[in-house]
Amino acid sequence: MTTPWPHVLQQVQQLNDPQAPFSYSVTPEGVIVGFWDVAKIQMLGLTGASTFDKEYRVDVRPTGEGEIALEEHHTESRGSVGAGGARFEKQMFKGKSTQKSFGMQIGVGGTSHGQPTNVAGWSFDTEAIKGPLLGFLEHHGWTRKKGFFGRLFG
Repeated sequence: MTTPWPHVLQQVQQLNDPQAPFSYSVTPEGVIVGFWDVAKIQMLGLTGASTFDKEYRVDVRPTGEGEIALEEHHTESRGSVGAGGARFEKQMFKGKSTQKSFGMQIGVGGTSHGQPTNVAGWSFDTEAIKGPLLGFLEHHGWTRKKGFFGRLFG
């Protein structure tokens, strides 16, 4: 039996784990949002400076009786300034994805999420944030909306 969406929304805060690098919340429109500020690094090196920023968000909303739709948003930007000039790039993605990634930066000095450091690393896995959320929703009787091929062959 499917738990009514308003009752599900009231329980979303129970998903938040103080040890997890991400959090869940509910918008006034009734959308569940999972947000992960993966990396926010600024480094000063011997020949220049660099910055790296990575964020991930997943929005979940009901689409029908017992069905939900997920929409994922990835944003990644990096920039550097040095003897060879300056460079900046930004990538954005919206849709459905599975991603695992990691990285590290080393410098003379810098910050990671505002904390001073000489070495900053990060790791990211979409399953880490989507898994608990989807498990919670399935426990309450909600399933992912099937796409075209899922309906055709499912």
